[in-house]
Amino acid sequence: MHEFAFAYNIFKVAEATALKYNAKKISEVYLEIGELTLIVPDLLKQSFMMATQGSIAEGAELKIEIVPGKIRCRDCNKISTVTLNQEAQLTGLQLFQCKFCKSKNTEIIDGKKANVKNIKIQE
Repeated sequence: MHEFAFAYNIFKVAEATALKYNAKKISEVYLEIGELTLIVPDLLKQSFMMATQGSIAEGAELKIEIVPGKIRCRDCNKISTVTLNQEAQLTGLQLFQCKFCKSKNTEIIDGKKANVKNIKIQE
């Protein structure tokens, strides 16, 4: 379950930002997660609750926006948006096909990152 390590890292980023601004409490953390990270949002939220117990972020709401993946075709050089199907979520494997020329000679260019977009704090 890599969600807990990820949740802990999110907490540490939020905590460092809050302390920089002398905040007393973190009430919300806004997060963008690429769909291709294979992070399960519900597990991440539960892990975030555990990681923040006893801290200035305890009780903070984790708001998650899922960003679709994007691939570039190495054959036609066009960009396609991709999503994971149920099988890919279970296995973690996926060969993405270009929506334009149907080639599977593609590279992932977006959707594998996560980013803390905003933190709501109380001073």
